[in-house]
Amino acid sequence: MPRRPISSPLEYLQIARRRWIWIVVPTVVISGLVVAGARKLPKMYQSEALILVEPQKVPADFVKPTVSGDVSQRLESIEEQILSRTQLGQIIQKYGLYRDSGLTPDGEVARMQDDIAVTPIINPAQRDAQVTAFKITYQGGDPVLAQQVTSDLSALFISENLKARAQQAQGTEAFIDSRLSDADQQLQTVATQLRELKSSYMGSLPEQETANLQVMSQLQAVVQSDAQALAQAQQQKTYLTSLNQAVDGIASAYTPPAAPSAAEQALRKAQSDLAVAEQMYTPQHPDVIRLKAQVKALELQVKGSASAPSAQAKTSPAGTPQLSPQVRGQIALLNEEIQQRTKNQAATQAKIAQMQTRLERLPEVEEKLSNLTTAYNAAKANDDSLRQKKDAASMAAAMEQQAEGEEFRIVDPASLPQVPISPNLPRIDGMGAVGGLLLGVALAGVVEMRDPVIRSEADVVFYTQVPMLAVLPDIQPARPRTSRLLRLTAGGRH
Repeated sequence: MPRRPISSPLEYLQIARRRWIWIVVPTVVISGLVVAGARKLPKMYQSEALILVEPQKVPADFVKPTVSGDVSQRLESIEEQILSRTQLGQIIQKYGLYRDSGLTPDGEVARMQDDIAVTPIINPAQRDAQVTAFKITYQGGDPVLAQQVTSDLSALFISENLKARAQQAQGTEAFIDSRLSDADQQLQTVATQLRELKSSYMGSLPEQETANLQVMSQLQAVVQSDAQALAQAQQQKTYLTSLNQAVDGIASAYTPPAAPSAAEQALRKAQSDLAVAEQMYTPQHPDVIRLKAQVKALELQVKGSASAPSAQAKTSPAGTPQLSPQVRGQIALLNEEIQQRTKNQAATQAKIAQMQTRLERLPEVEEKLSNLTTAYNAAKANDDSLRQKKDAASMAAAMEQQAEGEEFRIVDPASLPQVPISPNLPRIDGMGAVGGLLLGVALAGVVEMRDPVIRSEADVVFYTQVPMLAVLPDIQPARPRTSRLLRLTAGGRH
């Protein structure tokens, strides 16, 4: 038969009064067992150390650090190294940790990794939110051992940080050295190519253009001078040849030769100068105009003196044959001069052609030289930059070796714990009391549900489905009379 549902909180109090022994006994028993068992649990002590991250002592303006400034990443890397199987295995063997745990070596390492905690401390006031400090905690069954292990872990973090920074600085320096060696080799290669280019195109370099133009102008002036002297020599040769022929003709006819007058000689000289000037200058040139006027004046003078008897016509025929060898000697000298002038002129023309070739090759050489010069400047700039970086890396490595860079410093050494962190006896005791109470309440509820006794008017109405007509009081002589309401709440009416 189903039980009547409880309709008011007062009925719960009534049940608790009736079944109090079922509630109290489990509560006391369970609480006692829990308290006794908690006192036998192994105690765990936690030691803690605080390590401060100090910036480098030398200002960054003087020595730029080559080690990464991200402390959190470096701290994670160091933590992985310290919590490795090798490092923790040495600490476990040193202090005999987990000796009675029955774990394998790998299990001991995993257990110790769970017992160690590294907590970074970040300053929220900084923009980059860098790690400014971190805590190292270790928990173990012995407070002294916990302190010693925490102290060793702190020392490992400090030494590993110095080692990692020194290795990173040395690695940076070695990397820059290798890059600098490649840059030097590249610079030497480009410099050799540049020297070979300048050597192969010597005379056609852009900086020699002005000198080449000046030399070419001088050679052209030499050509003009040689041409003028050659023309004069040829004219004089022509004159002497005709003179020699005239002398030979006169000698054969026993007629004395007519020596040219001073006006005729001056006319021939002026005509020769005019021929040379016409080859070198334009008709409007002042020298050409002057020589033409001079030639006209001499021609008039020669015509005027042609009618006068020549004094040389009276020369005896006996002296004429002596002029021919002298004239022929002069002609021979003129031939040698003409030949030498012609050779000089050819050599000068060859030099002019060579200069023209140099000038024509100038754009090609300038382009090649520009490309190599650009490559050389780039290689030189790279080499200079790497040398500056090498100097900076060397200074940074020296700073790290002298422990003047960023370092970890112990602010609070490993503490000696006085109170265990586990087990939490008040909490366990409270949980035992609550558990016992809940068990007692459950047992009291079960007993109450199995009790078939009708204790109130509500029970009568619920189980009989008949309305109540009257209620008789419960007569108890030994007890004082109470109000009808209290008797009803006590369940004394049927």
